Amino acid sequence: MPIYLIILSASILLLIIYLILYWRSYVAVKSHESSVESQESWPGISVVIITHDSDRMLQHTIDNVAAQQYPDFEIVVVNNASTDDTNDVIKRAAKQYPTLLRSTHLPQNRNGILHMTIATTLGVRAARKEWIVLLRPNSTPKSDLWLQNIAQAVHQDCDMCIGYNQYYSYDNTAWEKHALRWHQRQQILNYRAIYRGKRKPIAAESSNIAFRKQDFLDNGGYGRWLNLSSYHEPLYATTFSTPGNTEMLMQPDAQVETLIPPILQLWETEHQQTKKAYRRLASSVKMRRHRYTFYTILALMAFALFVAGMVYSIVNGQQTTDNSPFSMFDVQYSIFNIDFPALAACAAILFVAITLIHLICKGHCWRKDRKFLNTPIVADPAEIYGE
Repeated sequence: MPIYLIILSASILLLIIYLILYWRSYVAVKSHESSVESQESWPGISVVIITHDSDRMLQHTIDNVAAQQYPDFEIVVVNNASTDDTNDVIKRAAKQYPTLLRSTHLPQNRNGILHMTIATTLGVRAARKEWIVLLRPNSTPKSDLWLQNIAQAVHQDCDMCIGYNQYYSYDNTAWEKHALRWHQRQQILNYRAIYRGKRKPIAAESSNIAFRKQDFLDNGGYGRWLNLSSYHEPLYATTFSTPGNTEMLMQPDAQVETLIPPILQLWETEHQQTKKAYRRLASSVKMRRHRYTFYTILALMAFALFVAGMVYSIVNGQQTTDNSPFSMFDVQYSIFNIDFPALAACAAILFVAITLIHLICKGHCWRKDRKFLNTPIVADPAEIYGE
């Protein structure tokens, strides 16, 4: 058998392996219907908001959380050494919601370093409810049924709940669009990692994540990552979750809207801190995070072999038929009286057809996911910034 047919067969085999692995890892984003029989079974929830120099956004977030239709929750605000009017905002909110909101503060240390480890631990210890929900001051619930959706997930014997963050931008610039796509892709990959066989998560956002207070204290909180200043949530989620005990909520009522920092330097700082935290992930988690890179390598290898096989078939046809580029399809080989150049053409058609079908289906699935996730933004950035 000609060498180029062997190469073409290998390229088709690699393409099939790539398709099998890729589609086995794909899970369409969909709503998870669940219900709680009575409000008596709903657990108490403490929404812990850790804020630093976010006075304008903090009031908007507190108002949205306070409007939740949930019978048993509280708001705990941790002022992490803010230097703006955050303290005044907290005082006004405490008068507005006297039975709902409590606060504590963390002074800045001598080195001027803001450690989210200490701030989060302080907020968790100050909480009085069984469940903790971490929320950023630039995140607001998309619906007043936000806590109800978390309670429904908890009611299904879930030990950790990761909610979807729908990021949006202020100026809609090119770098902000890139940041939005990056955040969305990371969360969709995490969703697929969790629901493909109920495995452990591979990441978690710093906002809209819920866990039991006692579990956090028993696990030592973020104590093992004291060298990191922030973004401990993905490390905590991947370290202390077990297969099947983590729920990721993607439905619109369970989402929060998170405003990307409108300054490029702030976003780059957050992005670098996130990548620094990801480097501390376990090796198994890193492999699962990068499995799509492995799939891409497989696809590129299949394509490279396919091109090599076609080039070799053309060169071989030219050499055996007086250098005529079109006479290669007239060459007959004596093995089983099979026209091998014709088989090469069939292999090429098969390869291209499979690739096109895959790309069309993949694009359809991604468009369907984005359509489900990208519901209209409720918050108004101009209102948050007081413009």
